[in-house]
Amino acid sequence: MSDESDNSVNPHYLNHVVATGRDYEVEASEDILAGNGMKLLAKGARINGDVRDRLLQHKLSKPLEDCVQVVDGVAPARFGAIAEELLDEHALLAALCSGRPAQLAVPDSLGQLRLSLPVQSLLTVYCEHQGDRLKHTVGVAMIALALARQLRPGEIDHHRTLALAGLVHDVGELYIDPALLRRDVSLGPEEWKHIVLHPVVGHRVLSKMEGAGPAVANAVLMHHERLDGFGYPHGVGGDRLSLDGQILGAAEWLMAMIESGVSPLERASVSTKLMPGEFNSELLEWVAASARASPGMQAVRESPEPLEPAIPRLERIAATLRRFAEHRAWIGARADQAGGELRQQLLAGSQRMQRIQMAFSSAGLDTADPATLMCELAAESDPRLHLEVILVMRELEWRLRELERDSLLRSGLMRAEDDTVMRGLIGRLKGEPDGNQPLT
Repeated sequence: MSDESDNSVNPHYLNHVVATGRDYEVEASEDILAGNGMKLLAKGARINGDVRDRLLQHKLSKPLEDCVQVVDGVAPARFGAIAEELLDEHALLAALCSGRPAQLAVPDSLGQLRLSLPVQSLLTVYCEHQGDRLKHTVGVAMIALALARQLRPGEIDHHRTLALAGLVHDVGELYIDPALLRRDVSLGPEEWKHIVLHPVVGHRVLSKMEGAGPAVANAVLMHHERLDGFGYPHGVGGDRLSLDGQILGAAEWLMAMIESGVSPLERASVSTKLMPGEFNSELLEWVAASARASPGMQAVRESPEPLEPAIPRLERIAATLRRFAEHRAWIGARADQAGGELRQQLLAGSQRMQRIQMAFSSAGLDTADPATLMCELAAESDPRLHLEVILVMRELEWRLRELERDSLLRSGLMRAEDDTVMRGLIGRLKGEPDGNQPLT
């Protein structure tokens, strides 16, 4: 979907539709007409490789997504069964979805969702495009529903809206070159620009689709935004970031944590302390409380890494944060002189670095002698303490790498002189003149 108004057929989306036809019957749910009224496909005709070129040659009278029917596509009855499996597999998910006794269980609620034919077909195509994505989307929907119940109590219709938004949050990926979505591909600024637009594309597709509409589309649009303004695609923050967008963003973040398999209960408890300013404080507090209350938190389920080999990692984090403290005045002065995108980037990045610095200090890791500290902690032989220290370091390392990557990608889309400023700053923070070493 290259343009909201001209109804051009996106070739990547159409390729996914054709591929879905290998496992499902995919047909036109109504006559598909060109913009000039010429009939391209009759209702009930198969949408396959034979008609691909014909559809790509024309602008349509209405979006192709609204005219596609996947016969016997994914149905809500499957959501409930998958949700039950996920609850059995993941303690953090079970903790988040425990709910109140009077509430309908999350799997039952998902099983009772009603999907319009266009939404059901779009979701089926999405779940087929990268192998089986249905478990992921159901997990995000489960958490979005649980968070909505907590933060918007009594708003039943709104709960259903956010559950549906969870199911379709990433359908915009269908319109991106699949090569850019591979995990082993290193993206430059121009390629990254396509990735960050997937919420915009999802919003366009869903906003006027029967069974979705503006509320679902707006949540999807904002699910990668953050309160501090450092999200994407538009850097929306503060009061401009809706609670629905935060709920959906947090649901995807938590599901990714669960899918990582790295002590998700303990990680959730730790992570919520390290990210103030990214999500609503009530949301983070509830997630942390749910994780702490889980029976799974009573025992460490994996042997933590030994602390002594982690000393160099701690020293790298400490050195990066010291350099940031030394250059804060320079960053502030440069932001005062800058305008537009560069100013926003400098301020948002500096604020996020300050929060990482605060998290590092509040965890008790801000010391002049990391090696001595780690040896003292190791001597305590407390597995839970060891695990928490390792998890804190992992989270801080990940956040520093994410900040560096996103800053470089964003700066690559700025004017050449502004890009030079950003790269110079990152070089200062890394302490590496050639800029080849990561922040951590």
